[in-house]
Amino acid sequence: MAKNGIDLSKLSIPELQALAQEVQEEIVNRRETEKQRVLDQMRELAGSIGMSLEELILTQRGGRAAKTGAAVKYRHPENPELTWSGRGKRPQWLNDALAEGKSLEDFAAE
Repeated sequence: MAKNGIDLSKLSIPELQALAQEVQEEIVNRRETEKQRVLDQMRELAGSIGMSLEELILTQRGGRAAKTGAAVKYRHPENPELTWSGRGKRPQWLNDALAEGKSLEDFAAE
């Protein structure tokens, strides 16, 4: 039995895969929520000195514009915040979908 009280040995492989997918989605959602909370705090702190967060970051970079990321090529159909540019390691949500028989074209961003 696992530390959290769930006896994983009694679950079938499909049940374990479904549970793993749910856990991964919850982790992504919680990270996004936490990221937004921290950004809000940072904006409030920057505002306390009469600056926007963006202005504060720019002054820290010596006035240079921030580097922009690569364009989004793939997007999760149910959670549009989950994206992938096609560069670097493929995200787990996309790996899981591909393992279920979907194709990259199914997730092409428009």
